[in-house]
Amino acid sequence: MHPPILRFFPRGVLVAALAFCLVASARADDSAAVMLRGGVWDGGVGSHDVPAPLAALNPRRWPSDGWHRLRLLRDRIEIEPVAAAAGRQPEFLASIVGQVERRDASDLPRAEEPNEIYLRAPGTPLRQGRVATIVFRNGTSALVPRLDHRYELELDQRKLAFSVQNGLRTGEGAAYGSGARYLIEYDGETFEYLLGEFGWSSRIEAIADLDGDGKPDFIIHVDGNNSGDEVVLLSSRARPGRNAATARLHSTGC
Repeated sequence: MHPPILRFFPRGVLVAALAFCLVASARADDSAAVMLRGGVWDGGVGSHDVPAPLAALNPRRWPSDGWHRLRLLRDRIEIEPVAAAAGRQPEFLASIVGQVERRDASDLPRAEEPNEIYLRAPGTPLRQGRVATIVFRNGTSALVPRLDHRYELELDQRKLAFSVQNGLRTGEGAAYGSGARYLIEYDGETFEYLLGEFGWSSRIEAIADLDGDGKPDFIIHVDGNNSGDEVVLLSSRARPGRNAATARLHSTGC
């Protein structure tokens, strides 16, 4: 057996290699979709949490390009790209970054935009302008779905169906845990999403074709234990069977 061969590299080579690894890890989530909202980002009660794809990055290095503003209205969603000046973060992003960096400050501006979300989905083109949503019998795009009920709908002449389940039940049949399970059906295929939080308490904020592939995309809010998750499910990033949410934004309650 031959003794191991020891190789010695110049210090500059090792530093360069380490720097390359750090840059690669910082860019590892660059293809991940991210959702943000205006509001509170101070880490306290009612605060949004930094989404996982951004958590390992210095907030000042969060990507400034590729963002779209989605304005959720009663019967439609209005989508527009967010302009980013060279070397500067868009205003909504700068507001969030300022709070994340100075979590104990009370004098920072907080843009309150209850009907707007910001979505960045690299490699997935989003439509622009007015996008029609499914309007339910309540006259809005929002719906609190009944558990285990199969909804049969139509979006842009494409038939679809979905149901919401919660796996754990009491002896009397009342749902009490295991998280929201959404089953979405179209084109003869079923797409499953395990969204977590409280499975018996979720709200569809809108169903629309956001990415222009002619298939339904969902924006959903799921309640939790003094918390909540808002998720976006893009059909162009899904495959038949089980899928993760395209983008997720968690909020902490009291």
